[in-house]
Amino acid sequence: MKTTDVRVRRAITAIRTGQAVVLTDGADGDGFLVFAADAATPSLLHFTVRHTSGYVRVALPGSECARLELPPMCHGDNTDCVSVDVHGTGTGISATDRAKTIAALGSAATVASDLQRPGHVVPVQARAGGVLERRGVAEAATDLARLAGRGRAAGLCEIVSRRNPVLVARGGELIEFAVEYGLAVVSMSELVAYRRRTEPQVVRLAEAVLPTWAGNSRVIGFRDVHDGGDHLAVIIGAADAGVPVPLHVHVECLSGDVFGSKACRCSGELNGALNRMSALGSGVVLYLRPAGPPRACGLFARGDAGEPDSQTVAWMLRDLGVYALKLADDMPGFGLVLFGAIREHGVDAQPWAVAG
Repeated sequence: MKTTDVRVRRAITAIRTGQAVVLTDGADGDGFLVFAADAATPSLLHFTVRHTSGYVRVALPGSECARLELPPMCHGDNTDCVSVDVHGTGTGISATDRAKTIAALGSAATVASDLQRPGHVVPVQARAGGVLERRGVAEAATDLARLAGRGRAAGLCEIVSRRNPVLVARGGELIEFAVEYGLAVVSMSELVAYRRRTEPQVVRLAEAVLPTWAGNSRVIGFRDVHDGGDHLAVIIGAADAGVPVPLHVHVECLSGDVFGSKACRCSGELNGALNRMSALGSGVVLYLRPAGPPRACGLFARGDAGEPDSQTVAWMLRDLGVYALKLADDMPGFGLVLFGAIREHGVDAQPWAVAG
């Protein structure tokens, strides 16, 4: 198991058992204490307030913010909502009071009338897709709570530096803090990578047999579950499980693929791969069309296409049941990251000799 996966799963287990974890935003980024909202207790809130800024927020999906009638504090990109206390608390500021409010925000039984406004706990709206939709602290917190089976509400607060209490803790100080108190540590980038490895990134939409100059081909349409990009898998011949088949990954180029532009190599690379596969009688072409404006070399390119999205490729192959590949030495964009991603999904890759 990957070391990063171990860290993510350790954090998920801690959240599941009602503990707090340290969430970091990169090696030199800020750190946050994060815990499941429905696990909030006075002792957990006391620990949180003692070691953080004390500005405790609760990340909630947008649907919950709407259900509980929690409007944004201000217009614009700010996702903080109007602060609340649950009815029945005292002043609302104590650890006991705030624990009750946070637990109420994490409960499906709570309704809008249970909350008084303003209060001492700040809800913050998180995107439904979590860190795969927006890489933010609120999204990471709700992802951890969801993965732990604790619902989709999570408390969070910035950890304060003990070396310089006017600043937040960063880098090595966060690790020292976690070690001292026996807390799991996870970064947002690790959570992003974990979700992309363990959750399907594409959904199959359509399938047809199309007659092409390379022969009749089975074509399957996919859509990215997060950014809405549409992709195609073109299967020439049979793609039998365990039998290595040639693979070519191609990122859409409108000017080259459609109009045959000679300003780039895109069309030549795609046609060359189809020619070789047609001669061999087998092969798979993954044609990727990311969301957003089309890529068209020499016209309005979105910049260098770079390496194809490794997890999109891996999940398309997994859906197709292709677990053995032959890779051409000259296949563009097939770097170590992409190779590693498909190997993580149990796909065996072998060299594919290309005739000169």
